[in-house]
Amino acid sequence: MQPPSMTGLTRLVPILAHPVDHVQAPRFYNPAFAAAGLDWCLVPMGVQPSDLAATLAQLARVGNLQGVNLTIPHKAAGHALCRWLGPEARRTGVVNSLRLTPEGHWVGESFDGQGFVDAARFHGLLPPAGRACIVGAGGAGTAIAFALAAAGVTSIHLIDTDRARADSLAGRLREAWPALEIGTGDGRAIAGAMADAMADSLPDALADAQLVVNATPLGLHAGDPLPLDPARLRADAGVFDIIAARDTELMAACQARGLRVIGGRPMIDHQIAAQIGFWRGEPLDLEPAA
Repeated sequence: MQPPSMTGLTRLVPILAHPVDHVQAPRFYNPAFAAAGLDWCLVPMGVQPSDLAATLAQLARVGNLQGVNLTIPHKAAGHALCRWLGPEARRTGVVNSLRLTPEGHWVGESFDGQGFVDAARFHGLLPPAGRACIVGAGGAGTAIAFALAAAGVTSIHLIDTDRARADSLAGRLREAWPALEIGTGDGRAIAGAMADAMADSLPDALADAQLVVNATPLGLHAGDPLPLDPARLRADAGVFDIIAARDTELMAACQARGLRVIGGRPMIDHQIAAQIGFWRGEPLDLEPAA
């Protein structure tokens, strides 16, 4: 949805993505902007990873730019292009929101973790002192892992098809929370059709987790393979699929088992207010990027 009438006074908030066809964020953000009395418009822009730096350099020259939203796959790369970082961005190494200083430098912060934890808590999926399994250790998975650790979960298991990426995130979490129990696994071993030898080599993190998170892009499109096998989840598990563009096949399969399930829309709803404040320039504990 776009504002009823856009003029030269309308402030733009591009959301940069690749691919961009799945992006439904304007349906959520633009009504929120209107409800807050803001003449702002969120606009999807398809940007190749190799073009991100050049695109941001050009956007910095747009006179009616209010800020920038970053989604898959730009969150880590966007972090590297910031001159100033907020506290979550410093902890996680990713950003999903950018704004400009008066001097034209990018300020970055991450609100994914805050939105995730607030939504999980609101819907009764956040296990106090519990065990979580996150499938996907990219930008969103990283923000969620740090937020869950800060929220007090005692165990996080990270699964990614890039085992080195999961191990790297685990190392950073251990540095920040030495008492946190952390494990990693190869995401190629968790789908239902995988070889028994591979499945047997994976610690049964899915069966043990009270909260299971899909933080992968799988589910953006109909026909995507499931990111995990719902049959392996415990009967009282909560499942949070952060895909917001559509209700996924994973959600349907987990609901068919009677599991508690939510999709990605609540995560967005719970972070929009914080992002609006950020784009308005509200004070933030900023530090220069390393």
